[in-house]
Amino acid sequence: MKEKLNILKEVFGSYYKSRNEYLFVCPFCKHHKKKLSINLDLGVYKCWVCDTKGKSIPRLVRQFGSSHLSHQWCQLTNEIDMSDTPDLFAETKIPEEKQRLSLPPDFIFLGAPALPLDAQRPLRYLLARGVTLEDIRFYKLGFCSDGEYRNRIIIPSFDEEGYCNYFVGRAYKNDTLKYKNPRVSRNIIFNELLIDWASPVMLVEGPFDALKARNSICVLGSTLNASSRLFQRLVEKQPRVYIGFDNDALQKALRVIKSMLEYGLEVYQIQTSEAEDIGSLNKSEVEELKASAVPMSFENFIFSSCQ
Repeated sequence: MKEKLNILKEVFGSYYKSRNEYLFVCPFCKHHKKKLSINLDLGVYKCWVCDTKGKSIPRLVRQFGSSHLSHQWCQLTNEIDMSDTPDLFAETKIPEEKQRLSLPPDFIFLGAPALPLDAQRPLRYLLARGVTLEDIRFYKLGFCSDGEYRNRIIIPSFDEEGYCNYFVGRAYKNDTLKYKNPRVSRNIIFNELLIDWASPVMLVEGPFDALKARNSICVLGSTLNASSRLFQRLVEKQPRVYIGFDNDALQKALRVIKSMLEYGLEVYQIQTSEAEDIGSLNKSEVEELKASAVPMSFENFIFSSCQ
């Protein structure tokens, strides 16, 4: 405790104690009074003036302190020092070249004002899955009635510059192959164009799961490696992360959570045990699950992994 307080004092200056909390000058709003309250027992902080708050003191130290102090803090808490992040990623550094591709030539946007008659079936399919017309326009959903992706809903992904970098083709008629996707790398951030990194981000497995909540990213599976573009961007941007993987992928979800905790991310686990998957729920149900998500720490991670 004393060593942590010494580090906090070097980062934020003098403090005073009030019950179980230590109050410093807030580095966010810089109010002249000591209004940033840090509770070391709970691992949380909050400014009573600007309402900035969080559950990752290591991230706070890393943001406003030196790399040396961040390293000292991580040694005390057995966490990875984020000042070493570039070196950790160096061996698997991703080329700067952006992946760009075109949508299928037979693609028809389902949000267009005038649609052909064969658009009725894919529209009914989407509406039956709880996807609204607003969602169709927001996510630029379409379909193909001919060509390689015939009888498939097309869910496109756009990079931060607005270029298509991937798409998913999902059959809306009986087909032995449910999904048909382009033969390109999946190491992309699905629909990064639509993501607000300053707000909480929800990670889900598939694109239909992501349609049920704004600011969601599908990882195109249930694994997420530390060397992936998405993981690196999460480490860079440090949003609060909600994990909404299917219940049958629990162990994979826990491995992702462990990796994120090691990199100082604030992680919540959404309990999906009562649902087939996020995509089978309506949006209100998803928001309720998100509101009841469990904040993860190394302590309850160990408990969860033993279940």
